[in-house]
Amino acid sequence: MPIYGFNWKDDRAAALRLLNENGNPYVLSVSDTEGRVAIDYGVTGAPETYVIDRQGVIRYKKALPLDKDTWEKEIVPLVRQLNQ
Repeated sequence: MPIYGFNWKDDRAAALRLLNENGNPYVLSVSDTEGRVAIDYGVTGAPETYVIDRQGVIRYKKALPLDKDTWEKEIVPLVRQLNQ
């Protein structure tokens, strides 16, 4: 399952450097330095995790850091269901 990164109001160079130093799980990482795209998704703060289906509909949103338990019990099952 592809994971995309969304840098909200971060310095792009600094964000890419951090990903390069700590491991980059994303197939693509985009920047929204002015916060305009984030408004469309209802971003209220960082970090936030979203699952967006192939039609662009937000199916999951959590405004907390993503941990292993949440990944395994919430995200993975939902993505599997959406891919059926």
